[in-house]
Amino acid sequence: MDLVIFGVVAVVGGVVALLGFLIILGRKVTEPNKELQQKVESLEDEMKRLKEKS
Repeated sequence: MDLVIFGVVAVVGGVVALLGFLIILGRKVTEPNKELQQKVESLEDEMKRLKEKS
């Protein structure tokens, strides 16, 4: 009985660790995209301002 409880706790712990790893990995993958998107928006705004001047 104790071995079953230990096994369940180990499996649940492994699932939680895997989920945390995937979330952290996902954030690292999407973070550069957010930064790039902000740069693109900044450049688009700058182009609009330059077009308005000329």
